[in-house]
Amino acid sequence: MKKSKKVARILIIAPNMIGLKDGINRIQPGHGMGLIAGNLRDLGHEVFIRDTALEGYSNIIPVGNNDLVSIGEEENITRNFIDNLRPDLVLVSILYSNLASHGKTIARIAKEVNPKIVTVLGGNHVNYNYKEVLSDLYVDFVVVGECDFSVGELINTYYKGGDVGNVKGVAYMKNGKVFETGKSDRINDLDTLPREARELMNMEGYFELGLFHSPKGKNRVGNVMATRGCPEKCTFCTTPDAWGSFVRWRSPQNIYEEIKELVNIYKVEEIQFDDDTLTANRKKLLELCDLIAPLETRWCTPNGIKINYHSKNPEMQDYLYKKMYDSGCYQVTFAVESGNQEVLDRTKKRLPLETVKPAIESAKKAGLLVHTFWMVGFPGESFEQMEETIKYAEEVEADSYSVSITSPLPGTPLFEEVSRKRLFIDDISPEEAIEKIIFCKSLIKVNGFDTGEEFEDWVHNQNLYLNKLLLKKDPERYKIKYGTIKTDDRVLRRQA
Repeated sequence: MKKSKKVARILIIAPNMIGLKDGINRIQPGHGMGLIAGNLRDLGHEVFIRDTALEGYSNIIPVGNNDLVSIGEEENITRNFIDNLRPDLVLVSILYSNLASHGKTIARIAKEVNPKIVTVLGGNHVNYNYKEVLSDLYVDFVVVGECDFSVGELINTYYKGGDVGNVKGVAYMKNGKVFETGKSDRINDLDTLPREARELMNMEGYFELGLFHSPKGKNRVGNVMATRGCPEKCTFCTTPDAWGSFVRWRSPQNIYEEIKELVNIYKVEEIQFDDDTLTANRKKLLELCDLIAPLETRWCTPNGIKINYHSKNPEMQDYLYKKMYDSGCYQVTFAVESGNQEVLDRTKKRLPLETVKPAIESAKKAGLLVHTFWMVGFPGESFEQMEETIKYAEEVEADSYSVSITSPLPGTPLFEEVSRKRLFIDDISPEEAIEKIIFCKSLIKVNGFDTGEEFEDWVHNQNLYLNKLLLKKDPERYKIKYGTIKTDDRVLRRQA
């Protein structure tokens, strides 16, 4: 693979998605694409970004006999786009498993357009399945780990005729064998990251769809990631392995500058933080709150925050939530997961249940709406324990709830446990489970249910039940939560 070319024409693509036929299939700009594009452009390359799910969002095709659909543009449109653009390299971002199948399709299309196009696949899904991904004849390289800078290093090395085996975070197939250089180094100073190249994205397309995460969000939303890493070791989560156990913050000033740009240039009306543990570092968060308050922009934490980081000091907890509210936060999402302490402990979720309700009360007292995450169907969890979770969820009196079916994500201790104990539904193999994870909502055998469909129906009914509670208990707060009262947003939040 010898090349003399130093500057490349690069297309970064987010693939079509697999989603629920009757569900809300959310879509937003990808941080990884934006950061990598920014770095590649800084290196002098010519960069383009395309999200095929966004561009073809109205094109919905049933997938098999399931209640799932493929969402995104037709192959011939993608093919024509690549043919007209004539890129030297196509980089496909596969963040989640529901993007994997079409990600490979894009690699195939690129090679069919021009066999000389170099195809590179990356993203969280690829991190844990790169050997399987490389078995695809249309894939030249995969990047693993934090690849914000390593992609640029790979491309520069390749086009200068260097040895890509010396670039960390790269894997490739050679003579029928997989060669890997190990994960790229973690980036300690996040302020060195480039600004996300949103000007290369179809931001107006995302705004027009308005399918960001927050249920009360406005269409013009900016999604921001302030941190990387999580100190927790939850067995069902990939974050500790992907981002590390130490929480790394961008400087509050750096985050503020990004938010100010989103407000001034893109006229966003709401910021959504995609972090896993935004409240872990109280000092940094309080400093950020002081900086963004004058922007008078709504914000929330739809990815969830841990409840008990500040529970030992109730006054500080009250102060933190009030400070968040005063800076524009209208809703926090608490990741509780289970209402049974034994189940929580088994999943290494370090959360004493007695801290949950006081935290919810504190957040509501500060003026915040409270959404909550719950999971059922852990290995070995009894039907009675799942019922305890639903009962406990009702007792904590949150404003809204998301009850999810436990999914064994590749790369997690949970996936290893389910594989080792052969707990996959219908006795499928781990390899089959990875393929089915985008088509099957229930992959683990669950006590008390004969089929996955029966379990899915039960979970659906629990969601309906819990999310009707607010209307019954507090109709006025329900109106505030779901926006049926037309008045100033900050007034609404003060009434909450």
